[in-house]
Amino acid sequence: MTLPRLSLRLMVPLGLALLFLLITAVSLINGIHNRSGIFVADSSQRLLRYTTEIARTIEQGGLDNRGLLDARVSSILSDPRVDMLIAVGPDREVLVAPQRTWRGEPVDRLFTGLDPDSFTDRQDERLPYLEHLEEGRTIRALQSFELPGLSDRPRSESRGVVCVRMDLTAELARIRNEAILARLPEAGVMLLIILLTAWVLDSQITRPLGRLRTAAMRLRHGDHDVRLPERGCSEIAEVAEGFNAMTRAIAEARDQLVRSERRLAVTLDSIGDGLIATDLDGRVTLMNPVAERLTGWSREEAVGQPIEAVFVICHADDDRPVAIPIRRVLSEGTLVGLANHTVLTDRHGQRHHIADSAAPIQQEDGSLVGVVLVFHDMSAEYQLREALAESEQHFRTLADNGQALIWTADIEGQRDYVNRPWLTFTGLARDEALGEQWHHAVHPDDLPGLRQVLASAYERRVSFTREYRLRHRSGEYRWLLAKGTPRFNSRGEFIGFMGQCIDVTADKETAAQLERLAYHDGLTDLPNRALLLDRVDQAIRQRKRHGGVGALFFVDLDEFKQINDLYGHARGDQVLMEVSRRLTGLVRDTDTVARLGGDEFLVLVPEMAGHVDDARRSALALADKLRHAMEQPFEFEGFRHLATASVGLTLFAGKVGNAEELVREADIAMYQAKRAGRNNLVNFESGMVESVTRRYRLEQELKQALDRGEFELHLQSQFDRDERLIGAEVLLRWRHPVRGLVSPAEFIPVAEESGQIIAIGEWVLSEACHLLHGLEHSTPPGQRVPTISVNVSPRQFRTPDFVDRVRETIEQTGIDPSHLMIEITENMLVSHASDAIARMRALAALGLAFSIDDFGTGYSSFAYLKRLPLSEIKLDKSFVDDVPGTPGDTAMVEAILAMASRLGIDVVAEGVETCEQFDYLKENDCSRFQGFCFARPVPARQWVDERLEAMEKRPSY
Repeated sequence: MTLPRLSLRLMVPLGLALLFLLITAVSLINGIHNRSGIFVADSSQRLLRYTTEIARTIEQGGLDNRGLLDARVSSILSDPRVDMLIAVGPDREVLVAPQRTWRGEPVDRLFTGLDPDSFTDRQDERLPYLEHLEEGRTIRALQSFELPGLSDRPRSESRGVVCVRMDLTAELARIRNEAILARLPEAGVMLLIILLTAWVLDSQITRPLGRLRTAAMRLRHGDHDVRLPERGCSEIAEVAEGFNAMTRAIAEARDQLVRSERRLAVTLDSIGDGLIATDLDGRVTLMNPVAERLTGWSREEAVGQPIEAVFVICHADDDRPVAIPIRRVLSEGTLVGLANHTVLTDRHGQRHHIADSAAPIQQEDGSLVGVVLVFHDMSAEYQLREALAESEQHFRTLADNGQALIWTADIEGQRDYVNRPWLTFTGLARDEALGEQWHHAVHPDDLPGLRQVLASAYERRVSFTREYRLRHRSGEYRWLLAKGTPRFNSRGEFIGFMGQCIDVTADKETAAQLERLAYHDGLTDLPNRALLLDRVDQAIRQRKRHGGVGALFFVDLDEFKQINDLYGHARGDQVLMEVSRRLTGLVRDTDTVARLGGDEFLVLVPEMAGHVDDARRSALALADKLRHAMEQPFEFEGFRHLATASVGLTLFAGKVGNAEELVREADIAMYQAKRAGRNNLVNFESGMVESVTRRYRLEQELKQALDRGEFELHLQSQFDRDERLIGAEVLLRWRHPVRGLVSPAEFIPVAEESGQIIAIGEWVLSEACHLLHGLEHSTPPGQRVPTISVNVSPRQFRTPDFVDRVRETIEQTGIDPSHLMIEITENMLVSHASDAIARMRALAALGLAFSIDDFGTGYSSFAYLKRLPLSEIKLDKSFVDDVPGTPGDTAMVEAILAMASRLGIDVVAEGVETCEQFDYLKENDCSRFQGFCFARPVPARQWVDERLEAMEKRPSY
């Protein structure tokens, strides 16, 4: 958007006015601000002095000498700015006020501005307090005072507050009005200056410039006789004189140009060819614009030059110099022409193909006065011919050097051209490939169909596409994709077909391979899920038509992931291929062994037996064979591995809905086999669906439980030999919105299997650290901060970033890591010993302590205990339950306690429920105890409150 242009007569006065207004406004605002600031500062000092006088008078016994106090109050109120003065006692009753009826009244009833919090704050301060109200128009001062004779009492009972307020609104308005009135004379003087300036500009500059603008517009529209009066100030007069001189020069140049154009228009601009005229000496006297363009010489430069210098020609083929025809005309006096293969080289080296001729210029008496040379630029015609030749060669090169087999056929369907790749592909000579002889190279099975397509395309004169096999020079037949398009000449007449063929043999083979890959496993070449489902559907339809019972087996290797983790995926692939070989060797050719992915295999027996009982017995026998086949050692080049498999079995007749349902039943049975301890065989039963559905529902609800805040922490205290609390174990509870508290034994295994235990474990660790942070800050100095123990699942402990996440949580919560105990299971040390030890040492370097939970129930070696950074082990409840009554458990407990004592590791006895168990364990040097005998698990909030209450009662130690 462009702003409108303003005239000079408006811009200068307006600019001066705006500048004056800006200066005046800034000066006025600054003056008002300074005077107001001085006034407010003076008023503030006076207000503080008033409050101090009243406060000191009261402290000096003014309440007993009312005459003096009232006189000072009256003196202060004589100041017109003071609109409020009160003194309030410790009980918030008015002691001093302008109205005697106010004395003794509660200040809250009379004034709302002195709230209890502000009053209490002012009681505690000795110095006066000044505050600005209503954007500085009102100021208020508060000063505390001490009542005589009450200095030994608390401040809230012995000190009051004096409050004095000033309203400065009227005085500030007066200052502003005085400042504005003081600027009015300056504004009047400036207005006169602006008007005088505007008059001078208008008469001496604006009007002469307006006349100049008008004259320039007339000159622009073709009025070359316009003139300006040469008067006014010297600069304006000089501009007018220069303008008049310019218009006269323009008029003269225009007249001369018109005369020149009329003289040359007839001789030069009437022809389109180049024209050069010379005198009898062969020097240039005239050139037209076309000649100037073709020779590169301007007429001014060329006039007087020898024709040989301006018109340089040679032979087009070999650049041999060619004699200029002007010389022949001068010598012979006749018309001379040149062939079309002459090339003119201009002054800049650019070449032009020309056709030229020269004729004599004679007077009426026949005497020769000069020669005129006329030449035509033939470069476009030469370029067109060369382009056609180059295009033909270009497309021939493309046709012969590409991979497509290109051909053309005439109107009768006879081949009249094939490119070099066609001949190379077929090995035929050119005469063998033309006509219809090339048909002999077409596969006999494809030739009839190809001829029919060609005949139809010729009849309808439309494009066609066809695949057929053509004999390669090697003797084999290869697939070609042929595409043909009708040809027409420039008059639109049909003249035959042209087309190309592409070797698509590799594409055909790839498509066949892709089709196989779509229905077969890429590793084992067994049928995949898609092909299996198709065969299961066929088997179901056969049972519906013919009766009988079929079987579907779901075989899944146990702990197959360990092979990939320990030995690499290459070894895992070898195991899978061996599994496929073994399974295939156990079934008939009519049966199907398929791989769904990973270590999951399905075996389909379309017809197991005629009756259900017979089919069940045969299926169980075959399933047992499949399972035993997986128990045989897997041995490959120094690698030996013992594996097991879980097998799910389902029988089907003609009542099954679809293949997916049958595969799901086998999958459920296999899952139940794994839950039963792996290396098992389970036959599908209808009740399994409900069990799996219930577990799936639990897994889905578990995914939402963390986001909905349904998890909560409970703590169970741990005690030492003197029954003093030394720590607590964090226990996770799930408060379901419908089912209430869900047992950890029900949801923890599901969380572990589904992987949700990682997110839940991180939440538990974070919440426990926040709880510990609160304990550390609330524990009085000298008292011991209890140790908080947190269980970490094996799956969470094995995550690659577990150490970093623990470090990040400790840094975020700011806890002392020595107060945090990480509990891990004994089995985790067995399956991943080296990795677990490395992580434990990394965490121990942070200051954390470790405990082995459920010690004695796993298979760990005592040798590990020397390598691990352990602080304690937890004696499993199963041992504590039967002591001291059972000799076997008693001996085991005593051995563990003795071993831990020698290694310097504390032992926590879990599940201590009786005093007899406590006394026995204490006699055998057990140092820590946990169980219902001491405390039951309670919610974390309750545990913390009880802990804080106990710390307040307990002395430091």
